Amino acid sequence: MEIVVSNKASCPLYEQIVSQIKTQIMSGELKAGEALPSIRSLAKSLQISVLTVQKAYDILQ
Repeated sequence: MEIVVSNKASCPLYEQIVSQIKTQIMSGELKAGEALPSIRSLAKSLQISVLTVQKAYDILQ
């Protein structure tokens, strides 16, 4: 699963994460029951705050 975020985008980072995960689900790239990366691991890989990823995951629930 690949997620790319940009500080220069017009929408907030958490919205970029939500949008990309939704797109991956709709396209079938993410299958039903497939686990998302942990909050800490995704935050570390994107070099963003854990709270930002937490907010995105909360919206997706």
